[in-house]
Amino acid sequence: MRIIQLRFQNLNSLVGEWLIDLSHQAFVADGIFAITGPTGAGKSTILDAMCLALYGRTPRLKNISKSSNEIMSRQTGECFAEIIFETNTGKYRCHWSQHRARKKAEGDLQSPKHEIADETTGKVIESKIRAVAEKIEQATGMDFDRFTRSMLLAQGGFAAFLQADPDQRAPILEQITGTEIYSQISVKVHELRAEQNKKLDLLMAELAGMQILSEEDEKQLTDELTEKTNNNDVLVQQLKQKNIAIGWLEGLDNSEAELQLLHQQQQELVIRQQAFQPELEKLERANHALELSADYAGITAMRSEQQRSQHSLVSNQHSLPEFDKQNVLTIQEFDLATTTLAEIKNNQKQAQSSIKKARELDLKIQEKQTPIKHAQEVINAHQQQYEKLTIQQQDDKKALQNNQAKLSDLTDLLDQHKTDEGLIEQLEKIRNQFKSLAELAGQQQQKKIQLADAELKKLETAQVWQAQAHLLANQQKEFEQLEAHVKQYQQQLAEQLDSRSLTEWRQDLNVLAERKMLLEKSQLAMQSLVGFKQRLNKLTENQTLLNATELDVTQEFNHKTEAMSGLEREIALLETQYDLQKKIESYEEARQHLHDGEPCPLCGANEHPYAQGNIPVLNDTLSRLTTAKSDLKLSSVNLANLRIKLAETQKDKQQNSLHQQEMNTKIKDEEGLLAGLYSKLAMAGEVTDSLLTDSLQDNDIKFKRVTSIVSNAEMVEQKIVGEREASDKKRDELTAVDKQLQQLNHTKLNAEQAVERLAEELANVIAGLQTTQLAIMADVAIYGVEELTVETSDEILQQLTARREQWRAWQKDKSIIEPLMSGLNSQIKHQAEQLTKLESDLNIQQRTYRQLESDCAALSQERITLFADKNPDIEEARLSHLVEQAENNLDLVRQKAQKAEQALTNLKHKIETLLHDIAERTEQLSSAETSFRQRLLTSGFNDEQTYKTACLSDERRKALQEQAQQLINEHNALLTRIDDKTTHLAKEREKQITQQSLLELKERVETLNLNVSNLQQAMGAIRQKLNGNNEIRLQQQSRIEQIDAQKRECSRWNTLHELIGSADGKKYRNFAQGLTFEMMIGHANRQLQKMTDRYLLIRDQLQPLELSVVDNYQAGETRSTKNLSGGESFIVSLSLALGLSQMASKNVRVDSLFLDEGFGTLDEEALDTALETLSGLQQEGKLIGVISHVQVLKERISTQIQISPSSGGRSIISGPGISRLNG
Repeated sequence: MRIIQLRFQNLNSLVGEWLIDLSHQAFVADGIFAITGPTGAGKSTILDAMCLALYGRTPRLKNISKSSNEIMSRQTGECFAEIIFETNTGKYRCHWSQHRARKKAEGDLQSPKHEIADETTGKVIESKIRAVAEKIEQATGMDFDRFTRSMLLAQGGFAAFLQADPDQRAPILEQITGTEIYSQISVKVHELRAEQNKKLDLLMAELAGMQILSEEDEKQLTDELTEKTNNNDVLVQQLKQKNIAIGWLEGLDNSEAELQLLHQQQQELVIRQQAFQPELEKLERANHALELSADYAGITAMRSEQQRSQHSLVSNQHSLPEFDKQNVLTIQEFDLATTTLAEIKNNQKQAQSSIKKARELDLKIQEKQTPIKHAQEVINAHQQQYEKLTIQQQDDKKALQNNQAKLSDLTDLLDQHKTDEGLIEQLEKIRNQFKSLAELAGQQQQKKIQLADAELKKLETAQVWQAQAHLLANQQKEFEQLEAHVKQYQQQLAEQLDSRSLTEWRQDLNVLAERKMLLEKSQLAMQSLVGFKQRLNKLTENQTLLNATELDVTQEFNHKTEAMSGLEREIALLETQYDLQKKIESYEEARQHLHDGEPCPLCGANEHPYAQGNIPVLNDTLSRLTTAKSDLKLSSVNLANLRIKLAETQKDKQQNSLHQQEMNTKIKDEEGLLAGLYSKLAMAGEVTDSLLTDSLQDNDIKFKRVTSIVSNAEMVEQKIVGEREASDKKRDELTAVDKQLQQLNHTKLNAEQAVERLAEELANVIAGLQTTQLAIMADVAIYGVEELTVETSDEILQQLTARREQWRAWQKDKSIIEPLMSGLNSQIKHQAEQLTKLESDLNIQQRTYRQLESDCAALSQERITLFADKNPDIEEARLSHLVEQAENNLDLVRQKAQKAEQALTNLKHKIETLLHDIAERTEQLSSAETSFRQRLLTSGFNDEQTYKTACLSDERRKALQEQAQQLINEHNALLTRIDDKTTHLAKEREKQITQQSLLELKERVETLNLNVSNLQQAMGAIRQKLNGNNEIRLQQQSRIEQIDAQKRECSRWNTLHELIGSADGKKYRNFAQGLTFEMMIGHANRQLQKMTDRYLLIRDQLQPLELSVVDNYQAGETRSTKNLSGGESFIVSLSLALGLSQMASKNVRVDSLFLDEGFGTLDEEALDTALETLSGLQQEGKLIGVISHVQVLKERISTQIQISPSSGGRSIISGPGISRLNG
């Protein structure tokens, strides 16, 4: 990845829009540049702009959002960063921006925008923030962390790393390599292991707290549920019968109500029929009138026709005098038109003679015009021909002069280039010779190329053969080294296994793992046994408390029962007393007639104590009775509560006893389980929890030791397998290389033979080329060619071809001009003869024309004298038109007179016809009216007016008919429904379903519903208890299965915790960082070798994070990095930084690197070493940017980007490739 250009605006102190072009020649030429300036000027802001453009964040600021943007310059309303970079996948432009509302400094921050585009095409690839981040990672191969570790190298971090103790290096290494995940994994394993053990404890506690019913309790509840279900069925059946009886009674009531409603509707119908009676009578009269409508319509039509005829007769008689007057006027017009026509015809006859003579003169004049016109045309034609011949003669004379000059020039040219005439025959031969020469030259060039290729191939084949031979030797050496490694690893494996096989150690490991599992199970079983015994003690104590509670509740229940019996006796006495007092009170009227000494008519007593007013008070007894009943009700509720409490206590007592039995059973089971486990563990005597703990710890020590042996042995064994596979692979490679070497030897011999053959062929081609060249030179020398080469052959052939074509052109022009000049001479002579003849003919034609003009003028004068300038045809047409107009007018007047006479005749005939029709229709109308009056009387109508009153419109009559029919239909329907309902009611009454009243049935149904509801509630409670018991039983089974699964899970996490888990994350972190550190050292050594061959970094095998340096210039002495000088420390830390960059970038080529600080502590010599090292990276095509405020760098690095502070906390950028676009 190479950064080409950076553009940004309003970032920290760099206010305004700036452009940094890293493709500028100054950066490309030097390969290293410095970003200099005082502290706080804004040097690191340039790196922030790169990160911002790519990832929308900076190393110092995390995500920048709508709520926070600390990088935007103060008192500005917008900022952006844009970067153009190039990778192996293409060139991209990435742009990030954010602004405040209305781009004002006081506005609220808006959401940032981020996009990536193809720089070549300008096409936007992505514009969503998340999608842009993914696309950038895809294009660069780096996320933000890898980018900052690959391209932005914090030198000081590695300096601190070098000077730190091994224990302090872990967090530093985490920070610069991003390996903090291993600490998190270790802590997470520790937390998850504790979480899984906590889950197991929770499941065990939940299982201990689950209690189920005994079989006796469950059977008792089941029997009780069955009994209540049967009782419920009986009650439901009774309820169903009572509801049927209620439905029957309610149906009878509804039928009677409906029948009564039908009778009421029948009465209402009768009222409506009576109200409709007048309308019904109207309908009947209208129907009678409808029978006479046809006769009345005929009379009405006859009356209308008679009236129209009378009106027409009056109108025609009124028009008759006007028609007579019009007829007389048309006869007078006809007479006048006849006289006018006679006068016009007479005038026409008198003008005919003058018209005829004028036509004769016109004809003679016209006959003279034709020869005059012809003579003029002939004269004009002769004049035009004469002028045309004169001009043509002059042109031909001029052309003759020009051709004479051309012919003279062509003759001179042909004489001067007489030699080129031979090219007409010789040029084709010369062309073939040149073609042969070109072919031979091409063969020569081709042979040279083939020879050069063959020599190159010969050289390459020899080099490849030499390399292959060297490779064969190296492969043989590597094969022997691999075989030695295999033997070394086999010896190491035998030492580690201590004369035992790896299978035996694995069997020991399995035995220890199984013993560990048995010990853990024993611990869990012992803990469960202790818990069960504690639970049994609690149950025993609870049983004692329940016995005492049962005794107390029983005594209280007996006491309440006796008290309730006393209340019941008191209530009975009070009710008797209350009834007697009511009877006494009811005899008040009879006591009015009692007298002492006279017997009572009811009881016969002679004394009457209540007659004097000493009647007992009824309200006092009622109050006592009400109080007693209230006390009884309260006692009943208390007794019921005591009964429930006693039953619950007895049930709890029974449940507690069952739980005691269950705990005893579990204690026996756990003791049996422990006995079996102790037997498998071979543990005799009293086994305590501390003994199990000690045994488990001892087993863990042995397990770890055996695990270490097996693990190390397996690693060595894997190395043996790997080395064996590598050895076999190397043997195959050795065979393949040897076979390739033999093939290359054969190829090498073929290449040498090909070089010899092509050299001989090239010599033959050169000899043939020289012979052909001499032959061609002999043929072309006569044409002035002094030198001939293959390179100039095409140019010479073109020149000769041009000379031949020029000769042919000159010869052709001469052959054309000579006959042309002969023709021009003849043509000029003939033109002179024609001009003489035309001049003579023109004089004769002019004399003839003048004579014809004189004769025509005399005739024209005579014509004017006779008829002036009038046209005979027009005058004749005018007179004919007048005659025609007079004749047409006469015809029109004649037709008008005839029409007037005919109209008068028709009017008189129409009057006669109307008089006849009126008289005839009067008789018919009288007869029809007489007949109609008789029918009116017959139909009940006194006169015509009465008939007209009775008539109704069709719509009105139809509506009345529909109303009448509707009343009839309603009457019939009501009769039918009353009959049906009466029959139905009689049949229902015959059923006699019940003798009880509806009120009694409803009260009974209410009682039954209450009983059913109580039963169903009791049944629901029992079902709930049974379902709850089943659920608890299923939950117990599920908890047991979950506990077994959780125990396996806990065992798995305990094993993982032994390997990598710790509360502080140190166990796995140190292991993983040791591997990461070793990988980083490998990358750093490769970078260090490019700088100097003096130093080699190694890792201490005893302390994984301890770093040492091997000084090859001091006989391979190993020393600590703390003893390095400033320059040496810089080189080592730089190599570590570049190694991390390569490790972080993985397969991505990084061509732009930026080092931030680290030069301030270097002396002059170390600084020279550092700069030489960095400059050496240019050979790899890298562009190095050094960020520092050290003044000495300005003198050592010529290419600089300077950050200069200005007023107001702002800075200015200057240097090559820097542009300030605005601000």
